[in-house]
Amino acid sequence: MRRNARWAACIGLGLGVALAGPACKRGGGSIPMQPGSGVDAGSFDKVGLLRAFGECALTTYREAETAIVALEPAAAKAAADGTPESRAAAREAWARALDAWEVAEVMQFGPAAMTGAPGAQDLRDGIYSWPLVNRCLIEQQMVSQIYDKPELATTLVSTRSLASLDYLLHYEGADNACGAPATINAQGTWAALGPQTIASRRLGYASAVAKDVTPRVKKLVEAWDPARGNFLAQIADAGKPGSAFSSQQMAFNAVSDALFYLDDQVKDMKVGRPAGIVACVSATCPEPVESPFSGRAKEHLRANLVGFERIFRGCGAGGEGLGFDDLLVAVGAGTVSQAVSAALAESFAALDALGARTLTQAIAQDPPAVRRLFDAIKKLTDILKTDFATVLDLELPKKIEGDND
Repeated sequence: MRRNARWAACIGLGLGVALAGPACKRGGGSIPMQPGSGVDAGSFDKVGLLRAFGECALTTYREAETAIVALEPAAAKAAADGTPESRAAAREAWARALDAWEVAEVMQFGPAAMTGAPGAQDLRDGIYSWPLVNRCLIEQQMVSQIYDKPELATTLVSTRSLASLDYLLHYEGADNACGAPATINAQGTWAALGPQTIASRRLGYASAVAKDVTPRVKKLVEAWDPARGNFLAQIADAGKPGSAFSSQQMAFNAVSDALFYLDDQVKDMKVGRPAGIVACVSATCPEPVESPFSGRAKEHLRANLVGFERIFRGCGAGGEGLGFDDLLVAVGAGTVSQAVSAALAESFAALDALGARTLTQAIAQDPPAVRRLFDAIKKLTDILKTDFATVLDLELPKKIEGDND
């Protein structure tokens, strides 16, 4: 029996059902198996699929680069004249930039990944650091005006990146988030600024952040660009000398690991925790909601799902091109592909069902609707943790192993 046929027989018992006996376990039955060795996909073009993943990431990064480059002059104009019109234009430019980047959040493999992953250059946080955002530290740096100095580039990521612009471009109050003992309050340096200067410095800081992020996203694009760093060739040539990936399966694992952003970040951090479902000791914990000042958390969620869809179904319009779904079909696991697609569609529908409300408003006004969104995403990530990972012989990320939420 070919290995893909064997897996198809195992999962044929029904999605979500534990593998039924030794013949359906890694290393069991008559076919010796090594975890992480990969599945037999027959004549399926695995090289083409890995290249498709890389091309999708590069396309998505380029879309983000275009939007972020447009943000820089918009933020600079708002800082220069401070008019309501220029500020509104800067907000719109930020929304477009972050919408584009949020699609890429699900593609943190290769240079965007954290140190320790294959080919990692730890480039993501400098572009978008959420959930690392510290309003109090940002306000301290507004007082010191470090944003006007080269040192901004080496400050904590929680005080810069696109994440900081949610506060810097959208908050209009004259208060700060620091406690009374903080120097800016204890010494009166914040109060001495006055509302007009505070507003001006926020816009100046926002302009500096936009200027700082632009070369960072360019560096990421250059790292993948075939004419520059050409990481695209490294993922397509996985298993060959010179590649950051010692095998094709290692590359597939890296891309799969990136998809689990939907589990620990989207499901738990972006929906579950604010809604009081995960790691919250009260009824709800709306404080950690993403982009609270602009109220765009819902738009971010949609972009994350779009990014997942691009990798799973194919990066072209309507899911054209190679994706994980094609590999599943090639190994005889079309039912798993269908289950993922159905759960993804359910997640989009649950998000749409929140209507015109922001996520914060929906949490306060309609907890059951938010719970349905959480459950839909959980259904999707549960399939990733079980049938998807099993049939493709993928190893779960360490941060996911043992997580039953």
